[in-house]
Amino acid sequence: MHPSLNIALRAARAGAASLISGFDRLDRVKILQELDNDLLTSAHLDAEEAILQLLQKPFPRHGYRSTTERLQEPIESDTTWLLSPLIGTRNFLRGSHGFLLGIACMVEHKVTLAVLVDPLLDEEFSAVRGSGASLSGHRIRVSNKSALPDSVVAVEFPVSVTDRSGSSLPLLQQKLLEQSVDLRSTGNAILDMVYVAAGRFDGGLVARPSASLPLDTASMLLREAGGLVSDLSGNPGLEGDELVFGSPKYFKQLLQLAR
Repeated sequence: MHPSLNIALRAARAGAASLISGFDRLDRVKILQELDNDLLTSAHLDAEEAILQLLQKPFPRHGYRSTTERLQEPIESDTTWLLSPLIGTRNFLRGSHGFLLGIACMVEHKVTLAVLVDPLLDEEFSAVRGSGASLSGHRIRVSNKSALPDSVVAVEFPVSVTDRSGSSLPLLQQKLLEQSVDLRSTGNAILDMVYVAAGRFDGGLVARPSASLPLDTASMLLREAGGLVSDLSGNPGLEGDELVFGSPKYFKQLLQLAR
């Protein structure tokens, strides 16, 4: 195993254990503030601290960024760790499954390593650039589905009512239903990308998550599993408000439908 991946997995397990502890006593989890249509909670900070305790000791000179917005990488560092202590906050706070923890390593502005953990299911998704993607040590690939009928597609809508009013997703959802596509919603676009990487879903049409760090992490994992992701215009830079993703052949079908 890649040495940095081994350390990242240990840190992710510590963060996941912290999230489970909070999940078991949601009455003790405090909402601290709202960040970009998401919530910052005490569970985020506890998981972040657990992760940092295992990352900063072996990598004291690396930079660190987090969705909590408490960390900033040093200007001189060319290696930065991207921390997403809790992805899917609303699912977590409602006592529902569908939340993750993410860690990625970025070297010279390219994500080279990604880890996404489902604490409730004890599933560890990971990828190293150029080496493929894995689920708990077993290789994963996107599905080989190429046609829309009888496929499974994730659809997630924007959280903000204002953003939702300009969304093209409702129309695309109707087009998918007309093609006999089975639509799913986990309430977590990053989880949808992970499930496409594992071949559980065939593709996705979702609102772009407001936080970029988990998106960078999940898109790297998806691509290492053989998948493609872009905005609705086909731009792989992921700057659009809505995203499309899937295996290469299936991605092409979804993108044509979106256009």
